[in-house]
Formats: sequence, structure tokens, C-alpha cells
Amino acid sequence: MKTRSFIAAGVALAMSLSLGACAESAPQPTPDTISLSTPATTSPERQPETRVPEAEQTGEDPVFAAIDAALAAYPGGIVVDVDREDGRHTYDIDIVLDNQVIELEVGVDGTVREDERESDDDDAREAHAATVTAAEAIRDALDRHPEGYLDEAQLDEDDGRLYWEIELDDANFNALAELDLPAN
Repeated sequence: MKTRSFIAAGVALAMSLSLGACAESAPQPTPDTISLSTPATTSPERQPETRVPEAEQTGEDPVFAAIDAALAAYPGGIVVDVDREDGRHTYDIDIVLDNQVIELEVGVDGTVREDERESDDDDAREAHAATVTAAEAIRDALDRHPEGYLDEAQLDEDDGRLYWEIELDDANFNALAELDLPAN
């Protein structure tokens, strides 16, 4: 009988130590990862919560948090293109910094990953000539169509006219509206 008690106590002790070690080995954020949200918590039954980004909870299009995260990662940059990835909770955002276009992938949780850089004098010239930011143009489009969500916003120039080409979707990701708004 004492042998069974020792075995049961040993198993309980081993399980406790094992669970304690797992809790301490949780992944830690790296310095090159930027995050604007806190990790999701779990309930006592260990069922993960589905965390709705704060922007969606308030009715705000999550694109604004993505733009803020991109600009925080690249201070002094100018957003020239924002494209929501279909079926994913990420945005492709192009930022002009100096004479380079930096292509980023930005999650709604605020993580920013650089995909590539390239020199582009035309995009740099257009970015510096624009007096209306991407966020301001998107806000204007959403004020006109409050039920919309950004699909794409792109700074474009045609016959000397600089403008934001904006495409909005409805909540079901169906095309809602296309607008051309002045960029200066």
C-alpha cells in the first residue's frame, strides 16, 4: 500500500513540475516585433478567447490601427498605399521614407514585418507633394460611406492631378464604393 502512495505522490509531483515548466517557457516577444494589443487570455476551462481587435469593437475600421503601427515603426514615413489582404487580418502598406518605398505587412494586432525596399523617385515625389494623408483620405471616404471598410487606398497621379484612389467594401467583403479623392 505504501508503494502505491509513493507512486501516486511521485506522479502528482512530476505533473506539477511539468506544468510549472510549461508556464515559464511561454514565448517572449522579440525586440523587432511591434504589438499594439495584449495577448488573449484563457478561461478556467482552458478554452481560448476570440479577441476582437479594439478598433472593431468600437466600430472603427481596423486600418487606422494598422497605419498607426506602420508609422510608429517607420517615423517620418509617408503612407502611399494600403491594401487589406482578402481573407486575412493583415494589410500590405507601402511607406515612402527618403527616396525608398518600404513594403510592409501589418497585422491588426499591430505587428509590422518589412517585405522589401526599393528606390522609386516617382512615388517619393508624389508622397512629398500630397497634402492629404492616407488616413485623412480614408476617413473622408468612410464618412461618406459609414457602413464601409477599407479594401484599398492608393496615392495616384494622372495628368498632373494627384489623388487618393479608395475602394471600400461592406461588412461581408463585397465591393461597396470606389472614390477618387484629392490628395492636395
